[in-house]
Amino acid sequence: MKELKRSIFFISLPIGFISLIFPIYALDIGVHVLQLGFLFSIFSVVSTIIRPIVGNLIDKKGRKIGILLGIIFYTLVNLVYIFANDFKHLLMARILQSLGASFLWISVDTFISDISQDNNRGKSFGIIGESESKGGLLGSIIGFSILTSNYFKDPFMAVFIIFTLSSLVSLFYGIKDVPETIGLKKDLKSGKVKDKKVLLFFLCIMGMLTLIGSLTAPVYFLYLQDHITNDLSLILSMLLPSAILSTFLPNKLGNISDKYGREKIVFIGLFANAMLQIMIPFNQSYYGFMLIYTMISIVGMFYGPALSSLVIDFVGENKRGRSYGLYSFATGIGAAIGSIIGSYIYQNIGGTVFHLKGVLMIVMVLFVCYIYIRKLAFS
Repeated sequence: MKELKRSIFFISLPIGFISLIFPIYALDIGVHVLQLGFLFSIFSVVSTIIRPIVGNLIDKKGRKIGILLGIIFYTLVNLVYIFANDFKHLLMARILQSLGASFLWISVDTFISDISQDNNRGKSFGIIGESESKGGLLGSIIGFSILTSNYFKDPFMAVFIIFTLSSLVSLFYGIKDVPETIGLKKDLKSGKVKDKKVLLFFLCIMGMLTLIGSLTAPVYFLYLQDHITNDLSLILSMLLPSAILSTFLPNKLGNISDKYGREKIVFIGLFANAMLQIMIPFNQSYYGFMLIYTMISIVGMFYGPALSSLVIDFVGENKRGRSYGLYSFATGIGAAIGSIIGSYIYQNIGGTVFHLKGVLMIVMVLFVCYIYIRKLAFS
């Protein structure tokens, strides 16, 4: 685990910064809101196409090759951003980023599943999540510090030169230290899903939840700029508490899901997330938004590891790469549709998209709870 943690830390430096700065930078170079929604959707479309292929590939060729290919694609993303100054560059970067995310995170999820057991899987996902958060926090501090300074003629280029170097460090450690885990748990008898109907239901639910969750993905920080502040240093300060918490909470919260049941944790987390989303448009103060955003982040850390662990719980232990590939396929479709719909709604009726997201999420959680309770009653 420690070998993978180091590689994930270095490759994660630009990831958090890109997610924060991308919508703002895209608008600054002339991209309009619907084009921004398209850039978010193309990420999901490419992911939807490639992820089942990635899952099958790493089941045949190994997890390490998937991790290394993911790091290589992320390195290329940083190279493109060094020169990015128009829509075509951003489109290329998003496609490469989608390829990188598909290879890296499916392989990482499968790697974790290989080395963990049912009683510690949530904690294992939390440990890797912490490494990703630590890298993302450091990368965001570096990136925003350079952007808000007056020491560089082209600060954006300087930031991504540093991130390219950190990506190469990640690749070095990936080649040198990350072990192959495909040979673990070979004593398992079945490589098929436990129940195809259960699998289909699970994938449909995950796709719908991702669609709902993606309604605000392209516009979250546009809303922040429009209604709270457009000062980059204030934005960074606002996000800092949740970023710090994410460096040590996922491990501990993942352990809770292992102990008390992943389904229950996911239900509680999604419901809490929905209520917090509904609150966003009612609060336009700086510290109020900071509080809500921090609470949303904590809730995400609470049920995120449990949600990742549920994939194997529903699909089965063997063919783990294929399992995460199918899961990512379903969520990719949801994200592609949700990003476009959310952008359109925000462009026409603004912050109501947060209300819609919260209400739809509550409806989905109540529906799944009803199905889950009925299943328990008749089992």
